[in-house]
Amino acid sequence: MSLQKIKSKIAKDLKGIIPEFRNKEYNFNITELESRKNSVINLVFDKQPRSFPKEFIIKIFRTKNIVSENNILIRLKNQNFRVPEILSLKKPYLILEKVQGINLCDFINDSLRDTEELNDITSDIKNQIIKSIEKLAEWLAQLHEKNIVRKYKSEELFVLNKGDTRLRDFIIDFSKDILYGVDFEDAYEGNHMDDLAWICCSLLDTNPGLFDMDEPKHKIELINKFLKKYYQETSSFQFDFTYLAEKIIEHLNIVIQRRNLPYGPISKSTFFEDISKEI
Repeated sequence: MSLQKIKSKIAKDLKGIIPEFRNKEYNFNITELESRKNSVINLVFDKQPRSFPKEFIIKIFRTKNIVSENNILIRLKNQNFRVPEILSLKKPYLILEKVQGINLCDFINDSLRDTEELNDITSDIKNQIIKSIEKLAEWLAQLHEKNIVRKYKSEELFVLNKGDTRLRDFIIDFSKDILYGVDFEDAYEGNHMDDLAWICCSLLDTNPGLFDMDEPKHKIELINKFLKKYYQETSSFQFDFTYLAEKIIEHLNIVIQRRNLPYGPISKSTFFEDISKEI
């Protein structure tokens, strides 16, 4: 569907919630943001609506996860997590606060472009990158600590995993020293290391990374710092390198399939040989 058709449909479907859509004195523009499963629209009015901010996000769900994401956002808000505020819900639309800042994926990768090691960049940028990846570790450690689930007849600790956890799902506002988490449509209960493996995968598979250079030393160093900070923040969970490595391999192979990359499946032996010593 073209942006113009999406714009017309939004105005028609949401005019009962946002009356300014019916008022010709108000104009608005939309841009579509990157999203794999559902449509994510950034909407900006030219004038401030009465009951909504001038700019906000509309998620248009093609999946059945709208109620689940709504409920998880409410739950995390009640636990004082930095997540977008829910402005309204009308299936298939979830209207959310537009949080300010830069997504972690773009910040880290743009800063590391054309480098091989963290020491190749200025100390100020290096410190910002390390600070941001440690804030991410703290955020996930708190998410897991506050949402431990004990399942009947099982000694294993389960947690609320964000699910399909990518660097792009986190927005950092350096001016306020705040990290936000967004997109919880794939959240589920499972092993805490599932989220950690996805973050490691996101560091490795985004450019510059494993598919762009022989040895992404800066990304391996960030993985080390991320994992170290996570386990400094929590005493509830045990580190299992074999589980983590297998999950990273599993996630990398998912990414290879998604992007139709010209690589065969990554094997366990190759993975351990290349980076296990570094971690």
